[in-house]
Amino acid sequence: MTKYIFILIAYLVGSIPFSYLLGKYIKKDDIRKKGSGNLGTTNAFRVFGAVIGVAVLVLDTLKSGLFVLIIRHTDWIQAEMFPSLIYGAVAVVGHVFPIWMKFKGGKGVASSFGLLIFYYWPIPIALLPVFIGTLLISKYASLASTLVTISIFITGLVLYTFGVIPNTINLLYVVVTGLLMLLILFKHRTNYARIYHGTENKIEFKKKKVKKDGLD
Repeated sequence: MTKYIFILIAYLVGSIPFSYLLGKYIKKDDIRKKGSGNLGTTNAFRVFGAVIGVAVLVLDTLKSGLFVLIIRHTDWIQAEMFPSLIYGAVAVVGHVFPIWMKFKGGKGVASSFGLLIFYYWPIPIALLPVFIGTLLISKYASLASTLVTISIFITGLVLYTFGVIPNTINLLYVVVTGLLMLLILFKHRTNYARIYHGTENKIEFKKKKVKKDGLD
């Protein structure tokens, strides 16, 4: 019974809209009415500045990652639970479809990153240059988010296929990263349409303010 209760807790914690709460109580403003209207990290940076943006990034990363960390490394909890990746993934779903905000949340990139960092950090860290390089070249955060997400899934699939790190990079890892990839691709579909039509706003690194992008 406990493992099912933790599933509910993971979803509810993932649903906590930190960008909305910090904006409301610190800046006295509603992030849903500013910028892209998204509850994710990038819009928090864009609307409320670096301090709140970093806070949202950290909190959105932790709300999925901590479930993985605690359940995976606590023996007495681990024995009664589903694999830790399940709880992290449920927290990501809560972030993307938060019950507190009528199921309209972020795009799942930061929370997925948190899950993967706390589960097995070498893969997301090793592929971070894919995100940075794509962002610098294209100036589309949505494209950078997409490529690094696909890269993480493919890397996990290859490692699993060849039996590398079998106790960590297993079939569940491949399934979870594959589902997260599909979720992130789905949430960025409007960004892809804007890129195709040439209307997606690019990040201008020389400016302090940026408009729409995809790291939410």
